[in-house]
Amino acid sequence: MTQRADVVRAEELAAYPEWTRALAWFAGLFALLVALFHDVAGAMVHTWWTNVTYNHGFFVLPVSLWLIWLRRDMLRRMTPRQEPLALLALAAMAGGWLIGRAGDVLAVEEVALVGMLVALFVFVFGRAVSRRLVFPLAFLFFMVPVGDALIAPLQDFTARFAVELLRWSGIPVFHDGIMIEIPNGLYEVAEACAGIRFLIANVVISALFAHLAYDSRWKFWLFLSIGFTLPIVANGFRAYGIILIGYWSDGKLAAGVDHLIYGWVFFSIVMIFLLMIGNSFADRRLGDFPEARAGRDAASRGWPWRSRTAVLAALVLAAGPAYAWTVMAPPEVTGSEAALPPPAVAGWSLGGVTDWRPSFPGADRTLLTGFEGPGQRRIELYVAHYRHQRQGAEVVYHSNRLDGAGWSRVESRTLDGLPEMPPAQADRLVRGSRQRLVLSWYWVGGRFTASPYQAKLYQSIATLLGVRPAAAVVALSVERPEDAAAFLQGAALDPWLESLSE
Repeated sequence: MTQRADVVRAEELAAYPEWTRALAWFAGLFALLVALFHDVAGAMVHTWWTNVTYNHGFFVLPVSLWLIWLRRDMLRRMTPRQEPLALLALAAMAGGWLIGRAGDVLAVEEVALVGMLVALFVFVFGRAVSRRLVFPLAFLFFMVPVGDALIAPLQDFTARFAVELLRWSGIPVFHDGIMIEIPNGLYEVAEACAGIRFLIANVVISALFAHLAYDSRWKFWLFLSIGFTLPIVANGFRAYGIILIGYWSDGKLAAGVDHLIYGWVFFSIVMIFLLMIGNSFADRRLGDFPEARAGRDAASRGWPWRSRTAVLAALVLAAGPAYAWTVMAPPEVTGSEAALPPPAVAGWSLGGVTDWRPSFPGADRTLLTGFEGPGQRRIELYVAHYRHQRQGAEVVYHSNRLDGAGWSRVESRTLDGLPEMPPAQADRLVRGSRQRLVLSWYWVGGRFTASPYQAKLYQSIATLLGVRPAAAVVALSVERPEDAAAFLQGAALDPWLESLSE
């Protein structure tokens, strides 16, 4: 027993100088990372603070450090070794950040920032150490506030799921997109009802619980799959329960504050139920990790420390921001812009507008006007124009809305067959008993597309080449698709948009 303790103590003493040097270099490189990408880190923290969906971001780094601390006895007996191959991953993440910056896609920049942090850790401490810390390092990616893209699909699933349960219960129901109407009430599965907060919280907690409770990989992934699926299905039952209570109480219950209280109580029960399921087939008590010896091979793998290689890592970190500051620097935004003149459309004259008011707060100039054409056709044209895109002033941005105040999107699809234009994004909007069909496109650097991803790709390619192209969102509000087709036959939108950018 004493001999074993002496061997362990000797291993720890031998590794101490290497740990001291590695920790010092990691602290320096981490400080450089934060200094170079402070705007991305600050934006991430701001999202945690202002958006309750991502409040968990404040706890991810402390939890990851705690998980590393639980392995401290094992790590003391290991010798950190520099891993130069991690510089390839670091360069790839830095390139990812550059692409995200070129397209003003903050989520890509944030993923790349966390990826650079993980790559730096592997570079400094080596493969052997990093292999024993795979989960704490992977857990860091939960700091990235992503998930908003799931809101619309979750709304649609929740509405359809609740409608099927209502029909199974024998309650008469009319379903139109995310709108659900029963004999004594009209319900909307709003964005706040999509369940994205509960889904993200469940996935984070499920991942942590699975790591602490299971040795088996299949158990880990099984529980994580349950943690992803259960809250989605549970949110469908929650929506069904709220509508059912409203039906039984004639709208007196499950509304307003009751609605919120019922939702959080229901979700708390689901969370407890999920953890009870997970605990029923746990391999060990939480926090009890099986003893793992470092082994001689752990101390011999990797390269001895070279300061010149560490300096190369610092240069890789600085290369992306240096390129962005020199080649991709945006031009200065000059004072107020003149109002957009409406386009001339053959056979159509200017007309009035309704109460449809899209919102694109970052646009340099906007236009909302009506047109009247042959056969008593009426359309409304909305254009949000950007002299050049920059953070917060983008054609694809979370605060941009085509539905506007008072209108609700109930259906989205792709509509093709329009003259002189690629397929359009078609959103059906409702306000009370009224409906509108809104067809929209992004215009970036002279090219139209209905895909937000393709629009960002056009922007990224141009910006990486040192060009800041003009961009716009073009939307037509019509009663029938054929009205838009007739309007587009007489409109030359691309030359008109090009003239605005000169």
